Amino acid sequence: MLRLFSTLSISESRSLMSDFSSLLTESILLSSSLNLVSNLLSRSLISDFNSLLTLSILLSSSLNLVSILLLRLFSTLSILLSSSLNLESILLSSSVLTDLISACRRASTFSSLISKFSFKNSISL
Repeated sequence: MLRLFSTLSISESRSLMSDFSSLLTESILLSSSLNLVSNLLSRSLISDFNSLLTLSILLSSSLNLVSILLLRLFSTLSILLSSSLNLESILLSSSVLTDLISACRRASTFSSLISKFSFKNSISL
C-alpha cells in the first residue's frame, strides 16, 4: 500500500510539475508576446512621433520662409511706392517752379511794357 501511495504521489507530483512547467512555459510565451507587441507599438509610436516632429519642423520652416518672402515683398513695394511718390513730388515741384518762372518772366515783360508805355506817354506830353 505504501508503494502504491508512493507511486501515486510520485505520479501526481510529476503531473503537477508537468502542469506547472506547462503553465510556466505558457506564461513565458505570453510575456514574450506581450513584450514583442509592446516593442512594436513603441517603435510605431516613436516613428509616428518622429514623422510628426519632422512634419512640424518642415511646416515651421515653410511658414518662416513665407513670412520672410512676404516681408521682402512688402518692403520692396514700400520702397517702390516711396520712390514713386518722391518722383511725383519732384516732378510736381519742377512743374510749379517752371510755372513760377514763366509767370515771373511774363510779369517782368508786362512790367517793362508798362514802363515803356509810361515813358512814351511822358515824352509825348
